[in-house]
Amino acid sequence: MPEQPGHLGPPAAGSPPAGPSPPGRALDIAALGIDARDRAVLVSMTRMLDGQAGLSLRWVEDVNACTTLFVPHDWTQYVSPPRVLVRLTPRGATPAKSPRGLSVALPLRVGEMTGMLEAAAALHELARGAVQRGHAPVALYALRDLLVGALLAGERRRTLFGLGDGHVMIVDFRTGEIASSLPQAELLARPLQLTDPKRAPADLSWPGATHALQLSTVLWGMTHALIDQGVSPRTINGRYQLTQAPEPVVLSRPKMAGLATAWTQRAMNVGEAAVAGRLSAFEILWFLSTALALGIAVPAEDASGAGHLA
Repeated sequence: MPEQPGHLGPPAAGSPPAGPSPPGRALDIAALGIDARDRAVLVSMTRMLDGQAGLSLRWVEDVNACTTLFVPHDWTQYVSPPRVLVRLTPRGATPAKSPRGLSVALPLRVGEMTGMLEAAAALHELARGAVQRGHAPVALYALRDLLVGALLAGERRRTLFGLGDGHVMIVDFRTGEIASSLPQAELLARPLQLTDPKRAPADLSWPGATHALQLSTVLWGMTHALIDQGVSPRTINGRYQLTQAPEPVVLSRPKMAGLATAWTQRAMNVGEAAVAGRLSAFEILWFLSTALALGIAVPAEDASGAGHLA
C-alpha cells in the first residue's frame, strides 16, 4: 500500500473542468492508498455513472483537488474539509472503528456505489457550509458544520474551537470527548463568535469550570436547537436506512423513538420517514443530516430512487 501522508491540504481552487458536464451536483473523485485493481474499477465506475441520478462525476489525479476521496477501510490520516472520505471495506468485514462518515463494500456494486455517491454529495454540502455567520442561530449552524466537516474529513486530532468572550471547547475527534468552558445548555443558547479551529495545545487550561461533553450528544443537541429555532435544513433526496438507533437523548424527543424504530427496519426517503414517524419533513431532514454525519444512516442498497442534496 502506498504511504499515507500525514495531512492533505485544502482543495486546489480554480482547477478547470475536463469538459462539458451534465447539470446537477458535481463530485471530483480521487483515491489514495488503494490497490491498482480497485482504483481501475473506481475510474471505470466514475465514467459510467457520470450524468446519472443528477450527478456530474469527474476522476481527478490530484487528491488535493477532489471533493470525494476513496481510501482503505483502515485509513487514519486527516484531510481538510470539505472533502469527504469514503472507506473501501472488504465485504463482510467490520468497518474500521472511530472515523465516522461513509464506507462502501468491496467488490464494488453499481447500485451501492450510486447510493454512496448521492450520500457523498449530501455530506459534501454539509461540510462546505463551515463558514462564520453573524447571528446566534446561524452561528450555531456554522459550528455544527465545522464539527461535521471535521468528522467527514477523518479528523482524529484534538482541535480547539474559540466560541467568543474567552470561551473555548476542545474536541478530541478520536474519542468523541469534548472539554468545554461552557455547559452544553449554554453552548446551544448563547450568541457565538467563532474563530478558525486550530490544533489544541497539550497544556491548555482556562479559569473556571471544565465541562465534559460528548461530540455526538452535542451534535444532536445542536440539531434539536436548530429545529426549535426554525433554521431551514438543506434538502436531501434519496432512500436511506438507520444501521442503529441514535442515543437516548434523541429518542427522548417527541416521536423520535417511533421514527428510529421504523427507519432501522426499512429504507425510506424523507417523505416516507415523515409519514412513518408522524413528523414534518423539516424535522426529518435535520435528523437525517446528523445521522449521516455520525455514520448511523447509510444509503439504501436499492439506490434507484437516490437523489442529491439541493
